[in-house]
Amino acid sequence: MLTKLTAKRFRSLADVELPLNRFSVLVGPNGSGKTNILNVLRFLASTVRFDLAAAIDEWGGFEFIRRQDNPSKTDRVVLGVEGNVTRYASAGAPDEYQLAFGQTPRGALSRRETFSFKRVKGQGRRITVSGQKVEIVRDDPGDHEPTTRRLADPQTTGLATLPDWSDEEGGEGIRSLARFLTDIRVLEPDMIAARRPFRIIRGTLADDASNLASVLHHLSQEAPDTFSILVDEVRDCLPGLKGIEFEPVGGASRGVAVMLREQGVRAPIDLADASFGTVRLLALLAALHEPDPPPFTAIEEADHGLHPYALDLLVERMRAASQHTQLLVTTHAPTFVNRLQPSELVVCDRDAETGASLIPCIPSGKLRRVALKSKLGLGELWFGGALGGVPD
Repeated sequence: MLTKLTAKRFRSLADVELPLNRFSVLVGPNGSGKTNILNVLRFLASTVRFDLAAAIDEWGGFEFIRRQDNPSKTDRVVLGVEGNVTRYASAGAPDEYQLAFGQTPRGALSRRETFSFKRVKGQGRRITVSGQKVEIVRDDPGDHEPTTRRLADPQTTGLATLPDWSDEEGGEGIRSLARFLTDIRVLEPDMIAARRPFRIIRGTLADDASNLASVLHHLSQEAPDTFSILVDEVRDCLPGLKGIEFEPVGGASRGVAVMLREQGVRAPIDLADASFGTVRLLALLAALHEPDPPPFTAIEEADHGLHPYALDLLVERMRAASQHTQLLVTTHAPTFVNRLQPSELVVCDRDAETGASLIPCIPSGKLRRVALKSKLGLGELWFGGALGGVPD
């Protein structure tokens, strides 16, 4: 899991240090930076899949990434994560990764990366990447001479190229971090794509839930008990639902469509004709019930389109699922927040004068004390302005 995310001069995030638990929920007004927190993870994943220059181009160029409050030509964007990802990481010796990048006055890209992780039990290793120079400093007793290498391209990232190194050089740890970042799922279901039939292939739910039919079908075949629980949960939220069925479609390549069987209706209803809220609920529960999920799942506006009655079930399911996939969730719903514990809530706000995101805008200790003194739920406290993070 990740235990901390940091960002400086990234879009609205002027200087943010966000502690993360296994289940963390961001709440706050529009424009407070909740989505940009998720964008940090998206951007880091892009630098691994491609390289730094391509990731910057994908996001519209450096000037659209760097915060625009009177920037200096030498200002760098700094992004970092900390947590227990590699084999020998622990609370006392977490893995750390930081990427700092900018542009020279002539427009050339510059970057510096730092990796820090334990190579073997009881020992550690620090790798620093600056330009094309790579310096490996071992923490092993008696071995203080750094090893230096050079990267072929100064505009790529170590995460994209150094996983090819041997384990002795540090490749194992870098591979673990690179895999973790590229496997991060930021779930934003596309309601049109999620309704469609999909070919039957093994895999986790896509970010846009376009393979929802395949994921549900696979769950029904490979984990029928889990699928039965999912159907019961959907039925609790949709009292008229009798069951979920599948209909084969396509020719040479096998595909499947999701069909909803309702009480008192002779023919099943194609998912393409289901409501927005029904499709979104199915997508969320499919992600939360996956037997082999990615290590980290972020969910944008988890309550969007759902009836408040479904939120009790959803929060409990998220808590259970967070033991298998770390969850970072955004919401605007006080009814959702009411069901959270103080340790699960992060209140976000925005500085009225500078526009910079304030995340968290209330320290966790103070939030906990306010909650203990009040008989109101966290959602009511937040919506009433006692925790900050509401429009002026």
